Amino acid sequence: MAYFSRRQHSVWPVILINYNLPPEVRTHHDRILCYGVIPGTVKNLDSYLVPLRDELGDLAKGVKSLDLSAEEYFWQHVYLILGFGDYPGIAKLIRMKGHNGLHPCRFCEILGIRAEGGKVYYVPLYQPSGSIDPANLPMRSHEKFIQQGMAVLEASTNAEAERLAKDSGIKGVPLLSSINSLNFPLSFSFDFMHLLFENLFPNLTKHYAGTFKDLDCGIEDYELSKEVWSEICAAGVASGDTVPTSFGSRMPNLETERSSMTAEAWGFWAMYLAPILLRNRFSQRRYYDHFLKIVRLVHKCISFELTQDEVSEIRQGFQDWVLEYEE
Repeated sequence: MAYFSRRQHSVWPVILINYNLPPEVRTHHDRILCYGVIPGTVKNLDSYLVPLRDELGDLAKGVKSLDLSAEEYFWQHVYLILGFGDYPGIAKLIRMKGHNGLHPCRFCEILGIRAEGGKVYYVPLYQPSGSIDPANLPMRSHEKFIQQGMAVLEASTNAEAERLAKDSGIKGVPLLSSINSLNFPLSFSFDFMHLLFENLFPNLTKHYAGTFKDLDCGIEDYELSKEVWSEICAAGVASGDTVPTSFGSRMPNLETERSSMTAEAWGFWAMYLAPILLRNRFSQRRYYDHFLKIVRLVHKCISFELTQDEVSEIRQGFQDWVLEYEE
C-alpha cells in the first residue's frame, strides 16, 4: 500500500477483522484491529508475523475472559479463517512465487506461457499443450500445497530448491500453516477489489489503448486510435463537473494521470462512465458488448442479496466471458 504521496515507499498494514460482527459494521474503523505495519520492502515477511501466530495459537486453545454484562468468566476462542491482500502481499504470506511466476495462480496449477520474445508469463486457457476448461481447473489441495513447500525446504541444494519452487510456484512452508483453522490456499481467496478494480479493468483499458504487455491485437481490431482514446479520457475528466460527489472522487485523466487511479475510481469508471464513453467507439460492436457483459456481472456481484441461482449465473457468466475474451 502506497501511503505516501510520492509513492516511493510502501507498507503493508496487518488488519484483523471480527467476522462475528454484522457485515455492515465489521470493517468500520472503530471495529477493526491493526496488528502492525510491515515495511513493503521486507523479504522475510514471516519474521514479522511470529508474535501474531503465537497469540492466535493461544486464542484458538481458549483464553479466560470476563463477560461484564453477565459478571462471569468464560473461555474465549478466536480462529483465523481468512486472509486478504494484494497479490504481492499474499504471495509473500503463503510463500509463493507470485503472479509473474510459471505457476502464478494460488488456487490452481494452470501453467503460464510467454509470447514469442516476451519476458512476462500470462495464463490463457488456450495453450500449446491443450485447452483448459475454466469450469474444471487443475485445483491445488492443502495437502499437496504443504508437501510441495516441504520439498523445497528439504532440497539438498539451492539450485534444486529453486527448480522445485519454479515447478510448483511454492517457495516454502508458510508460517501460518501451523494454524489449523487455515486451509492453503482456500483461506486466501482473491478479493474483489484487487481482482477486478485493480487488475481486470486496468488491463482492459490497456488493451483498448494498445499498451498491454507489449502485445498487439493480432488478427483482432479492438484497439482505439490515440485520438479517440484521448477524447474518451478527456470526457471522463469532464464528467466530474456534473457527477455528484456521492459517487466518489473526481475522475483522473486515464491518459496522463493513470497512477492516480484508485480502486474506487476504477470501479466508477467501469460501471458508470465506460459504458457511455465506449459506446460506438470500437470497430466492431462485439467488443463493446463483451465489455458490457463484465460490467453487468460486476453490478450483480455487488448486490446486497444473491440467490443460489444468481451465484450459479455469476459463476457461469465469468467462465463464458473469459472464453469469449480468448477467442
